[in-house]
Amino acid sequence: MAYPQPARAPLLALAARLRASACDTVAGRYDLVHYRQWNNPARFGAAVREVVRWRGDDRSGGQLATQHPTGVVPVTHDWWQPGDLYSVGLVDPFTRTDVLREDLGINEPSPADPTEVLANLAHLSTWYSPRRDGRAATLDLLAGLSPLTYYPRVVDRSGRPGIAVAATSGDRRALLVLHPGTGEVLAYESAHLGPFGWRAQTYLVYLAHSHATRRWWEPTARPRPATPSLPLYPRPQQHWLLTTPPPCQTTTNQGVTP
Repeated sequence: MAYPQPARAPLLALAARLRASACDTVAGRYDLVHYRQWNNPARFGAAVREVVRWRGDDRSGGQLATQHPTGVVPVTHDWWQPGDLYSVGLVDPFTRTDVLREDLGINEPSPADPTEVLANLAHLSTWYSPRRDGRAATLDLLAGLSPLTYYPRVVDRSGRPGIAVAATSGDRRALLVLHPGTGEVLAYESAHLGPFGWRAQTYLVYLAHSHATRRWWEPTARPRPATPSLPLYPRPQQHWLLTTPPPCQTTTNQGVTP
């Protein structure tokens, strides 16, 4: 990272010139998100977790997930019928600024903790694939946070160049890497200050933000289809989720473990 500076002016400038990504033109009723997460120490027994998610505005969706160390079932399968996906709200926050402010934790008149705001945006980015207008509204909100530091040239842990915004609160630091042209979230890091300096606790690499017409599994025409059965595997081993990359996906490698 080089040349840190206050983030307000660069973020407003990026929001003003923001261009659409190739994924903005992809049709589909589902947001499609593919991400990989490293945890140090392991969270809930997982040091590495990889997830592909589908989320619909009717709160339906699907998910494929794997983790390392793995258990008996190396890949878990989830599928949600309309109304069953309680992990997301009733309204896509990237389509309404008031909902986005609430979900990010930017509440007036209380000053927002910028590290929490960046963490909340990283979480929302594991469920949503906002289009250009939603990303521009997000940049405008981030520009109003203080203090927030801007880095014009960074590289995430999968080798993609970008820009970054960072915030520090006590012994915690949050860093968000964005695409320099489209404003898409590329990566997020949460670090803790210890006796030997900053140490990453969580790192997320977003491998794809796109849209899709169907999930990994779709029901038959029956009104209340059963959730698909979960296959059992006899031997634990590490697995990677290999999915067909959307044509708009940025080429990247598999990432580097922090």
